Amino acid sequence: MARTSTNAWSRGFTLIELLVTIAIVSLVFGGLMTSVQFTMKLINNSKVSTSALALANERIEYIRSLAYADVGTVGGIPNGLIPQKATTTLNEILFHERILVAYVDSEDDGVGGADTNGILADYKEVKVEYSWSTQNGTSSISLLTVVVPQGIESTVGGGTLTVNVFDASVLPVAGAEVHIFNDTTTTTIDTIRYTNAAGVAMFAGAPAAANYQIDVTKLGYSTHKTYSATTSNPNPATPAVAVLESAVSTMNFQIDRLSDLRVRTIGPATTGSFVDLFDDMSNVYSATNTVIIAGEGVLDGGPGAYMATGTILSVPEEPATFTSWDLISWNSIEPASTTLTTHVFGVTGGNTYVLVPDGDLPGNSLGFTGGTINISSLAKGTYPSLALGATLMSDDVNETPSLQDWTIQYVISEPAIGSIPFTLTGNKTIGTTASATPVYKYFENHVTDATGKIDLPDLEWDFYDVVLGTGAYDIREACSGIPYSLNPGVNETLTMTLVPSTTYSLRVSVVGFDGSPIAGADVTLSRSGFTDMEISSTCGQVFFNSGISEQPDYQITVQAAGYVDQVITDINIDGTESLAVTLITL
Repeated sequence: MARTSTNAWSRGFTLIELLVTIAIVSLVFGGLMTSVQFTMKLINNSKVSTSALALANERIEYIRSLAYADVGTVGGIPNGLIPQKATTTLNEILFHERILVAYVDSEDDGVGGADTNGILADYKEVKVEYSWSTQNGTSSISLLTVVVPQGIESTVGGGTLTVNVFDASVLPVAGAEVHIFNDTTTTTIDTIRYTNAAGVAMFAGAPAAANYQIDVTKLGYSTHKTYSATTSNPNPATPAVAVLESAVSTMNFQIDRLSDLRVRTIGPATTGSFVDLFDDMSNVYSATNTVIIAGEGVLDGGPGAYMATGTILSVPEEPATFTSWDLISWNSIEPASTTLTTHVFGVTGGNTYVLVPDGDLPGNSLGFTGGTINISSLAKGTYPSLALGATLMSDDVNETPSLQDWTIQYVISEPAIGSIPFTLTGNKTIGTTASATPVYKYFENHVTDATGKIDLPDLEWDFYDVVLGTGAYDIREACSGIPYSLNPGVNETLTMTLVPSTTYSLRVSVVGFDGSPIAGADVTLSRSGFTDMEISSTCGQVFFNSGISEQPDYQITVQAAGYVDQVITDINIDGTESLAVTLITL
């Protein structure tokens, strides 16, 4: 009788065993293939690098075989026989060649002004670089060598051009591209160097000649350069520079990060506000050691027994519809030995009060002592509801500070005024005309779109003036002022509020010593038989256009809490005028 074997091997693999086996084999061979591919890639990269190194060594040997006077690049400083850029193919790989030759000021005889013989071109340093494309971008190798003159170094026929590059804060800019061009020399000079960590690019051994043009820039930065005299700019502010034999010519340039500016043209905003005159406790959320008496919030206890400290917290204000927060303001009386500070709180859940951090509202943690604070920077998405808090303190039991009223103001809507032409002019000039008229570096005409805005990218930091190209409107307010101060590397918005034009008007900007706008200032315009008073906005501005005539004797009086009063007389109004008033703190 035949026997049936029970051995699993004799029955073959089950389906599960087969799948497991396939998976194991796949992992083993997959890993092996990945390893092989990685190894092949390394070998290939090594071969390409070896080819590039061979080319670089060959190029170095060629350069070292040249006469010292010929070691230089075509159009470079020093000038010579070697192309600055070239391409070559080896083993079916395309290589890009870049060669830089520069004079070096050796430490052996002193550097710069300490050089014992005054020659900064002691020997030449040569950098040979080869780059090629890879699957992951670009790879490169480079070699350096020095070439020393057979005899003593010489300054015959050449000098040194030193370029210093600074930013708007007069700090050195490293990695700035300095382009030197001169087509009046025997051989055209056309070369680029990059500034070092000290913001300096030095061109030792530059041929002695006039008309060196310099163009300085950096990716994402503005441009500063020399200018040739033209019919439109016959007197350039920064003309071409001359290099003198055995001398050092130094030029300074300023560049910095470019900025983006959005310009908006709108009509007067519709505003809303929360106001508490302290007639009762209806708008007070909580009061600690304080009471409301006769329309004032004061410390509890009464004369002779006033508490040392107390607080008042308003009910939250959560507008149903609004565009942005605007300002807070309050009126208070603070006798000697007393103080009153105001704080702003974000409110969530109806009764959770959180102090707005200084990162969103600088100075809020210590509290504000002025009468008006700009809160337009508070995003309505982050702060849909706000409340005010006051801290009252006294060192005298017979005295108390008193809070008379406070306000939270917000913007409900800002109607757009579209298709407004205007001219934007920077303050920087590049020269003057034959009649001494400034030639501005930036002078452009623009038009806002149908929604009342236009985006102007890549502007240089500067003070920009704005002139409307239509007689239909006057600028009632420009936030944060005109001329507009644009800093480096920012993305900002200039909002101009327009009103129908009148024959005579005056826009007054009230600023502190640091140029920041002062909100809540009382600004009075007056002359014999005429007086008008306005309160400066969050942008620190007021606008007068009613009841004004052409007169030379108007007076402006500006008063703001914490500042010295300012009076300006003999103001001549004969059209559309503007005036900036600077206040000094007490």
